[in-house]
Amino acid sequence: MAESSTATMIRSRLGDLQRVLDRVQGESERVLKRIRKEATDLLRKDRRRAVEDMVTQARKLREDLQKRAERAMKDLEDRGQRVVKAVEKQAERRVEPIVRSLNLPTREEVEKLKKRLAQIEKRLDAMLERQGQAA
Repeated sequence: MAESSTATMIRSRLGDLQRVLDRVQGESERVLKRIRKEATDLLRKDRRRAVEDMVTQARKLREDLQKRAERAMKDLEDRGQRVVKAVEKQAERRVEPIVRSLNLPTREEVEKLKKRLAQIEKRLDAMLERQGQAA
């Protein structure tokens, strides 16, 4: 139950982050369009250079925002994985005493019994074979 709420929370946060990325991308594209329009309106070299600098800055800003968003996504995924591991450990700690209280044999104990039963079956087969030869 805790795992599903954690997963839902993670999905919700990832969805929020995706919406933010979409808004950032849309805003970046609008800024670039505006800058291009203004650049075409400016004919003087010094103004053209200023606009080019603005375009360069806008591109750098977009790249920076994209990198930050990617890091945030990775961080969110890492946090989600840590939460899932913590929930699994906690569930294991709570279930283990219950299983022990049921007084069930361990896998190792079952394996030992299998081996012992196989030895007994071999001895029984050998005894039956000897009886069959004696008869």
